[in-house]
Amino acid sequence: MSLNLTKRLIAAAVLYPLCTVLSNSVVHAAVDGPEVHWDWSMWGNKRALSAHLEKMAEVVAKETGGNFTIKIHYGGALSPAKENLDNIKLGSIQGALACAPYTPGKLPGSMVLSLPFLPIFDFEQMQRVHNAVYAHPFIQKEFKKWRAKVIMTSLVPPYEMMGVGEPPMNILTDWEGKRVRALGGMGEALRQVGATPTSMPAPEVYTSLERGLVDGVTFPNTYAFAAYRLHEISNWRTTNMSLGGLACPVVINSKAWEALPDQYQKLITDSVPVALSAQAAAYKAADDKNIPLFKEKNIVAITYPM
Repeated sequence: MSLNLTKRLIAAAVLYPLCTVLSNSVVHAAVDGPEVHWDWSMWGNKRALSAHLEKMAEVVAKETGGNFTIKIHYGGALSPAKENLDNIKLGSIQGALACAPYTPGKLPGSMVLSLPFLPIFDFEQMQRVHNAVYAHPFIQKEFKKWRAKVIMTSLVPPYEMMGVGEPPMNILTDWEGKRVRALGGMGEALRQVGATPTSMPAPEVYTSLERGLVDGVTFPNTYAFAAYRLHEISNWRTTNMSLGGLACPVVINSKAWEALPDQYQKLITDSVPVALSAQAAAYKAADDKNIPLFKEKNIVAITYPM
């Protein structure tokens, strides 16, 4: 091997990793634009339900070289869950999840997505159904009252129940007299088998279950039970009631959206598929972790004959 060739190979070996480090450290703005910062409100802690928010924030920051940033404020620090629509309308926050059952009377048409036993069997089908509902003129008018624009849905697994006391092994007789946290049509369905439904935001359920104010809580299975630590105080859970779902679209203050440059609006829209894929993956990871955890806690898993 010639001396010159040897020198070139050594130089390449030294410079390649250096160039790699430099290329990774330089942020390339694929989408040019001005500096914009948005504040989004989210109740509870960071979890699978917020995975699409985190992914979208990551994508827009990366693609704009940090010029467009979205900060997600957890714990309802900027807005309690019940007041998200009010604060979107005021413009005090730019984005949030708007869950119709959390705000009775404010989004009556959107409650259709919280009806029990809807024949929605996977996340892809859920997204198509939700998109069709949010595109309907009546529903768009409903959100317009709150100066809110839906930019994407939230994928929410079917609701199941976790609770304390005597496990309801018989779906037709053992719910009699049980007080349950169940939203919208899910609560009405449980009323038909003798339960007494009540509605409350997610952050209130642990204390209510612990103090015996309710006997059971409906939540998206399984991530929400673990996220709100209900498995720490519960002794039973259902596995196949599939009570329904919760429609919690991501909404943006309409003035904030209109003020956004066209290329940033397109970036938000284009990032929806990858954001929702991240959310679906987060649910899968949560199930893989939580189901063994629930077994370890000796929580009775109730599977009803269908």
